[in-house]
Amino acid sequence: MKPRKDVDSADIALTVRNILWALPYLALIGLCLGYAAGGALGAVAGLLAATAVSALIGSATTIFSGFVGGGAVNALYGTGRRTIGIRERHAGDLNVVRYLKLCNRFDEALIKIEEVLAGDPDFSEALFLKAQLLWQGFEDREAARECLVKIIKAEPDEKAVFRRWAFNLYREMSEEKEGNNLS
Repeated sequence: MKPRKDVDSADIALTVRNILWALPYLALIGLCLGYAAGGALGAVAGLLAATAVSALIGSATTIFSGFVGGGAVNALYGTGRRTIGIRERHAGDLNVVRYLKLCNRFDEALIKIEEVLAGDPDFSEALFLKAQLLWQGFEDREAARECLVKIIKAEPDEKAVFRRWAFNLYREMSEEKEGNNLS
């Protein structure tokens, strides 16, 4: 299945601006070409030819950029459509989870994080949030540890942010457990 392409509104605005900026110049080029081509026909015929050529160039530019989905403008200006990954799509959901966690609404936050993980089960950031929810909200140390271990195993780079955070939280949970056993 092909990944869905989303259109970034800033890219659309920039594309429209670039097309609108280019059209007068294209019309001017068309007028010059039409006037040169129509010079042999006389003043009125040259003006009509210039208008027709400029309209043709302007229309062709607009149609071409529309057919390519902004691709023609994208090739020239580096704007247009771009592919948004699944993790970028879940950024808003993770913010909702963080808010719910802050409000101590752990049940709702856990439901939302499970929805995110259903779409991307190896998403380190979501797994880390789930571990925090399970530990802080439900005091389920073992389930939280499972999430942390999954992050540590999935991320081979020891300098990766969520791997370090998972390792530190795992260690913190272990130290707290040992401290409770000593009391």
